[in-house]
Amino acid sequence: MTETRVTTIRVIIASTRPVRVGPQIAEEVVRIIGENPQVNVEVTDLKELNLPFLDEPEMPALGNYVHEHTKNWSGLIKTSDAVVIVTAEYNWGYPASLKNAIDYLYSEWRKKPILLVSYGAKGGPKAAEQLRQVLGRIRANVLEAGIQIPLNSEVDYGKDNLLNDAAAVVGAHAQDITAAVGELVATAQGQAEAKA
Repeated sequence: MTETRVTTIRVIIASTRPVRVGPQIAEEVVRIIGENPQVNVEVTDLKELNLPFLDEPEMPALGNYVHEHTKNWSGLIKTSDAVVIVTAEYNWGYPASLKNAIDYLYSEWRKKPILLVSYGAKGGPKAAEQLRQVLGRIRANVLEAGIQIPLNSEVDYGKDNLLNDAAAVVGAHAQDITAAVGELVATAQGQAEAKA
């Protein structure tokens, strides 16, 4: 009897704004991902990680990190079998906090299976497109299937600028998220078997 391998998926919350819906969306994404018995989900909120602007003296491709915050961030990505990036779209791009976090590392991203979950007025397609280019350059394995969650400012947001019903907003994409996570797990497990 073969043992089912558990895949560790790290969900990254990209937005660091004081008032943001990223954690609400990520919470629902995590709930959906967690329904897969082959998955262990861990969350990293870039606001809590609080990386300073890239301050390593050498380029990340060399892997000679001197700062503890870099070593910690590197360890989080290294120990993850796959990554789900939950990102807002700001002015047709993704948050600077995410670019900074990506740029801190290099080899840790190589071949790492990544699913992009973007959100915004039109679902965040421009942010996802730019992320594909950047992650492609560092040779991450970005899934073709991405999740784009459109948000209607007149319906979805409350007076506090948070989502009225994140479960409904994200739940409308539950089937696509479940399918994409299945692909993410299969990709991660395939890579693990190839290394074994």
